[in-house]
This record gives sequence, structure tokens and C-alpha cells, in this order.
Amino acid sequence: MKFTTFALLGILLLGSFASLQAANPAGASQVAIGFTGGSTWTSASTGICIWYFPVVGDLDLTTLFAPDSSGNPVVDRAYPYLLWVSDFSVQPLPASSYFLALAPAGEGTIYYTSRPDLRNFSDLTKRSTWGIPVATFIREASILRSGDNLTSDTFIFSADLVISNTFSLNGIPFDFSSLMPHGMTCFEWGQNSSAFEAGTCVAIGGATGVRR
Repeated sequence: MKFTTFALLGILLLGSFASLQAANPAGASQVAIGFTGGSTWTSASTGICIWYFPVVGDLDLTTLFAPDSSGNPVVDRAYPYLLWVSDFSVQPLPASSYFLALAPAGEGTIYYTSRPDLRNFSDLTKRSTWGIPVATFIREASILRSGDNLTSDTFIFSADLVISNTFSLNGIPFDFSSLMPHGMTCFEWGQNSSAFEAGTCVAIGGATGVRR
């Protein structure tokens, strides 16, 4: 979720795709995905966050994004095979010299479609054209913070992976539970006067798995 525009910086690639199978998932605190996208505010305190992923393990852009007329994959909301979607709310907290807001717990879903050109974003509450749900996360409560009155801000949260299904990603069998079986911790940065956001998510370590 966000108030702002960001540059996608500091994204680290993982090892080979084979190393990301269920037997060898991304290690704890290892970068699993990099994201960009934006939020649409539906009220003064609620909104809908939509991300797409330039980085998922070591998968290349042609696996993650559909091509334009020139045949090149495009990192833009009209082209990703995968979308993260999360409804959110915020509750400002009293603070003397900086901005703080509570972001309560919620749910995030990753949708997949092989035809991103058929998605309809005219009504963000109607998602039947966005693809099939392939992963569901429970986003933990966290704090949105800014020391300069939202000229810049930081949002960090953890999301537990609770449901995951294997699907074919541009011909490659893939399952988010193979990459990050326990979920992820996401680091998001921004600047004021924009609806865009970007950042990275690292894998969470743990002793339990996800539901199928």
C-alpha cells in the first residue's frame, strides 16, 4: 500500500531456478521478489494495493511479463502475468514530530493469467478477469512511518503464506511455496504526491508450511 512514487532499487537476484524448488527454498532473509505498482485510495483511510513483480527468484522478464508489439516484455500493469492485490486500511496515530499510521492485518492474493491483456481494471472490486488465485498471504499489522511529513515514507510488513497452488508460469511449473514456504517480509519506500510504490521482499524462515 502507499501514498507515493518510487524507484525500484537494490533488487538482488537469487541463484538458479533449480535452487528454488521445494527442497531448497530461498533462505531466511534472502530476497525472494522485487515489486513495483501502486495503490488506489477508496476513502481517506482505505485503499487497494496492486503490485507486479520484475523479480521472482531468478525468473527472467519474459517469464514474468507479456511482450509489447516489438516483442519485448514490459514492466507495466498492463503486461504482468502475476499481480499481488491487497485491500488495506490505515489509522493515523498521534506523534509529536513525525507521521505514524497503523496498518491493520489483512489479506494479500497473487493472481495469475496467461492473458494480461484481458484484465479489466475499470472496477477494482471486480477481479474475475485478473486471473486465478495462486497464492494467499495473511499480511500482519504494521506501521507506516515518515519523518518528513510524507515527503518520504517507509512501510515494512510481514505476510505469512497460507495457501499456495502449483501453476504453469509461461510454460514453467511454479509454486510460491517452493520459493518462500513461510511467506515474506516486505520493505517498501516512497515519496509524496504519487500513487506508485516499489521495494523488495525477503523470505521468512520458520518451521511450518503452507496449506494446499
